[in-house]
Amino acid sequence: MIAGFATVLVYLALAGAAASWIAGAVFFARTLSALGDDGKLKWLAIVSWPFAVRRMKGAAAESAAKVNKALVAFMACLLVAAAAFSVSTNLHRVAK
Repeated sequence: MIAGFATVLVYLALAGAAASWIAGAVFFARTLSALGDDGKLKWLAIVSWPFAVRRMKGAAAESAAKVNKALVAFMACLLVAAAAFSVSTNLHRVAK
């Protein structure tokens, strides 16, 4: 029973990770389009995201904040998926 719950949690966490990855990609594309003609800042955002975020202003900064939130959600979902997978495999092994 608990092993099945842990397995379902793994799938839910992986679905959340996929959704947050897609949301992050969409917000990243919006951030790049909001930067306009600033080619240097666009390349800095592509190559080194943390250093570019500090230089962004206006709509680009708002989208960049959403990208950062999506990245945090992605990492949290991966951590939950890894922990739930570990619990699930151990419980399934013990149940047999």
